[in-house]
This record gives sequence, C-alpha cells and structure tokens, in this order.
Amino acid sequence: MRVALILACAFLITGCTGPEKPDSVAPRYDRLAPCKRPPDALVGQIYDESLCGTVSVFEDRSRRDGRKIDLNVMLIRAIDTVPDPDPIFFLDGGPGQAATSDGPALFAQLDVLRKRRDIVLVDQRGTGKSNSLACELPEPEDAYFGSTLDEITRLQVSTLKDCLKRYDANPALYTTPVAMDDLDEVREYLGYEKINLYGVSYGTRAALVYLRRHPGHVRSVVLDSVVPLDMSIPAHVAIDAQAAFDRMLADCRNQSPCNTAFPDLADEFAMLRKRLELAPEKVEVRHPVTGKRISGIIGPNILSRLIRGVLYERRLASLLPVAIHEAYEHNYEPIVAMSFTLSPEGSGMSIGLMASVLCSEDMRLITEPGDTSDFDNAIYNTLAPICEFWPKGTIPDDYFQPVPSGLPGLLLSGTLDPITPPRYGEMASRTLSNARHIIVAGVGHFVSIEGCVRNVIGDFIDSADPAGVDASCTGDIQRPLFFTNLSGTGFPDD
Repeated sequence: MRVALILACAFLITGCTGPEKPDSVAPRYDRLAPCKRPPDALVGQIYDESLCGTVSVFEDRSRRDGRKIDLNVMLIRAIDTVPDPDPIFFLDGGPGQAATSDGPALFAQLDVLRKRRDIVLVDQRGTGKSNSLACELPEPEDAYFGSTLDEITRLQVSTLKDCLKRYDANPALYTTPVAMDDLDEVREYLGYEKINLYGVSYGTRAALVYLRRHPGHVRSVVLDSVVPLDMSIPAHVAIDAQAAFDRMLADCRNQSPCNTAFPDLADEFAMLRKRLELAPEKVEVRHPVTGKRISGIIGPNILSRLIRGVLYERRLASLLPVAIHEAYEHNYEPIVAMSFTLSPEGSGMSIGLMASVLCSEDMRLITEPGDTSDFDNAIYNTLAPICEFWPKGTIPDDYFQPVPSGLPGLLLSGTLDPITPPRYGEMASRTLSNARHIIVAGVGHFVSIEGCVRNVIGDFIDSADPAGVDASCTGDIQRPLFFTNLSGTGFPDD
C-alpha cells in the first residue's frame, strides 16, 4: 500500500508539473541575477522579466593568462514556463554596437521569438559594458555637421590616439574570432548545449565566424542583412550606396505623383553637387531633437553622406525626393533633420572596437576607396588614417574564405539596402547547403521587423526547416510612396 501511495503521489506530481520537453536542459539561471531597470527604459517589462550578470574571460584567450575582462550578459526569459532547450543568441551590428543596448527594444518587437526560447544578449568585448573601447568625440552633437571632412578626419584621429592611451585593454585582442570564442564560453557557462544564432548586419559576419569555429553547438542560424566572409566590409560602400540611390531615383520616376512633383530630380541633384563642389555652403538649421539652432558647412560629400544614411531606412527614404529638391532650393533643413533622426545622441557605437575589428580584418585587403561620382567611401576614408596607428590583431589564414555548412539557415536581404544588398546574401548562401535566402523588395537595411518577416523568422526557428517556411507574405512589403511636399504629418501607408 505504501509503495502504491508513493507511486500515485509521484504520478500526481508529474501530472501537475506537466510533461517534460524532449532533450530539455536546466540553464544556469542561478548564475545571473534580476536585471535593474534603467531609469529611461522604454521597454521596462523586458528588464523585469530578464536576468543579468557578467562572465569573466581572459582578454588574451590564446595565453589564458593575465588580465581578465567581464562580458556583460542579459538573458530575456522565454514566455513559456518550460522553454525549449536551445536559446537564441543575438549578435549586433556595427561592428561596435552593444547587444544589451539594442536587444531589449528589438525583442519587444520580436516577441514571437521569445515565446518558446530564451534570448541571450552578450555585449561583444569592446562594446557596451564589456570593457568598452568606446571613444567619444569631445565636441557637441553637431560637430560633424559644423566641420569639413578634413576637419572631421583630424578630430577623429586625434581623439582616437588619446583614447588609445587611456584604454585598460589591448585593442589587438578585440577581433571577431576572439569575440566568438567568448560567446561560446558564455554558452557553456549558462548551460546550453546548442543555440540558434541570430545576427544583424556585422552580426551576420560574427555569426558565420561562430558557425565555422563552433559548429557542434549550433542548431540554426538567421542572418539579416548579410556580411559574408568573402565580402570586405569597406570595399564597396560607395558603389552600393550609388546603386541604392540610383534605384531611389528610378522608383521616383516610376511613381506618377513623385515624377510629377520632381520631374528633374536627378538633374537637380547633379546641379546641387556641382554647386557645392564649386563653393560649399554655410547653412543654419534647427536640431530636430534639441531645437537648438546650429550652423555648419555642407559640401558635396557631406551631402552624400547624409543621403546615404537616410537610404538605410525605407520610410525615411520616402522623404528623400522632397529633401533633395529643397536642398536644391537652398533649404537644407529637411535633409539635415533626417540625418540627426538616424544618429541620436547616445547611440552607443564603440568606435574603438570598430577600429580593432576592421583594421585587423577587412582593411588589410583594401588599398583604394572606390569612390563613385556621387558618393565617397565613408568607412574607408574614415578608417584609413586610423589603421595606420591602431594595434592590429592576428586572424586565421582561412578567415576570408566562405563558410561551408549544412545546418539550417535563413538569410534575409532588402532590395533597397545601401550597404548589404541582396548580392551578399547570395554569396553567403552558395556554401550554406541547407539555407534559404529571402529577398524583400520594399526594405532597406535590417529586414526582421518589417511586416510579416518576424513571423517568418519565428516559424523557421521553431521548425529549423528553411524549405518548409511560407514566406509568400513578404511579397506584400513594397517601397512606401514618396512624399511630394513637406506638409504631410506622417509617413504614407505602405
């Protein structure tokens, strides 16, 4: 009777707790603590449901000796009380952006991804709170707008040389392969066997590096705005921006209202650039965030860099025709205001980490900027003088070879993207034999949050079957209608 009662109780206990999921694991939640909600958090509930902490790793992973650094970690708990055993590890862009800064707001929008899985955010070494190599310009937020390109370059070089003296770090050890070995140590520390990689922009490059170095711990990989290993990040910045800009001009011609409002848009832009080449103009505009009046000098390349930044975001880019027309008419306020909207104060980009990664990696392969008639290669022209003195790390001999894998993969590209257009996704997919590349016509850089794409990603991660995912809904995502004047109160419907 006693044995029967014990067995009955055991059965009842099992029934009350629900069936255990196959291959379930016990993540080491005890190694983290409840997160403190930042005072200005717009997504406070995410912090309330998350765990935070640090993982200490050797700065010099090859020696496994000397200085240790703390990697900042945030774990957003799955909504399901019994989550699937394979979490999603998010890899941020840049290089230089911090996952714990961008991740909470992102996954508040991509809540479908955390229904069944934990989300793990790790600030890559040199970013965020992971021994940051941030190097802030000592000037106010309008420093770039109020300076010529030569002045900007001198300011950046001087500031980075000063920062280099102050770092408690060896920047040569802050490369992508080292950071991905850090990530695997975090995976092991938290008790996960396999993970799903989700990378955006430079984060796709990082994900591919992790896939090459630690394939046994990957279940699936999502790459949004793809940066393959055999594509040098700064090499085609001007060329790809030019292609996106030319597409914008063609799309304006093909939209009757835009073509009617701006029938000579391409000619107006060409004449505007020519005018600025002959004599850069001093302008005064109102900062869209602070309301402060700021003055500056606009030359042809400053104008093109402002436009290139706006091309990243498809809704903001719908204002470009009217902004170019207004600039042609000597009103630079719209184009400058849009650029500040895309570059808010406190964006958190670690310029030192960007220098460590790109000077050690891609910049080794490039000797010329490859400027076009309308765009200069902003990344190359910024980094070239910095890489002359920045400490450079070593990378594997096969680093720039394509990454082969048969693991499930989903690649996402936006046709309008001015920095990672679809051809780079095609390059990466050639050696990913079980991957599917989805191209979304009406999107620029960063596809995941547009329309139904978040559900496509969720279905893929749940099934790990790229061929079986229905992505037909992405065909409905088209470029928004262009604005034809400045009187609108918001973006037109897609």
